[in-house]
Amino acid sequence: MNDIRPATLAGSFYPDDEKEIKKLIKTYLEEANVSKVSGDIKALITPHAGLTCSGPTAAFAYKLIKGKNYQNIIIIGPSHKFMFQGVALANFKFWRTPLGIVNVSKINDKLKSEDNFDLVTEAHIYENSIEIQLPFLQHILSKFEITPLATGRIRDHEEIAQTLKKHINDDTLIIASSDLSHYLPYKDAQKIDKKTTEQIKEFDTDITHEQACGADSIKIIIELAQMLKWKAKLLDYRNSGDTVGDKSKVVGYASFAFYK
Repeated sequence: MNDIRPATLAGSFYPDDEKEIKKLIKTYLEEANVSKVSGDIKALITPHAGLTCSGPTAAFAYKLIKGKNYQNIIIIGPSHKFMFQGVALANFKFWRTPLGIVNVSKINDKLKSEDNFDLVTEAHIYENSIEIQLPFLQHILSKFEITPLATGRIRDHEEIAQTLKKHINDDTLIIASSDLSHYLPYKDAQKIDKKTTEQIKEFDTDITHEQACGADSIKIIIELAQMLKWKAKLLDYRNSGDTVGDKSKVVGYASFAFYK
């Protein structure tokens, strides 16, 4: 197995040219009129569609942490293409994007001995939910490592949150990567997504995969927020009808900050 996980989505989900990526992200960050959060940001929920579709919403979350000093970033995203039980780790030591190489944290190795965490490299190779977060992080932060986690079928989100809690300190940021409703007419999507964003704000984990493809990632964040007394704030909501124009079948996007 190659130690470097390649940028398999560069040229499709986001540009394969460094300057073009930076230009897009810079534009989205400048356009994100986000209000400040009164506390230390501990976690984010961000979307993971193509950069031109969900990038404007993701920028609201990333603008809040620009220039911060996070040593380890735990990114939890759904596995769209490979099915398994629990949470997938991978044998990669580095992840590559057109903006450079990101190191994988030593926490990745520590989690190999934990229940519910297994090496399932196949879940990571072509997965977009984690990779699409990296160009934003590389653009706004100077130095960090990642712990990339892909979710399969999960029975006990609280148990997984308890495991991750042992590896969280003041230098840790957690990102739950998720889109919201998929391929509904514009108004129907808005209605369902409003319910979902209200549930997140209220720490209600009764969220289905029809409401959010990364429902498991979101539930893990909510469990952690309850354990660690974090607060939640919705930063931005829109859907692909707002960003790319076709309102017949849209995908919903939201950004949240969790803070203490």
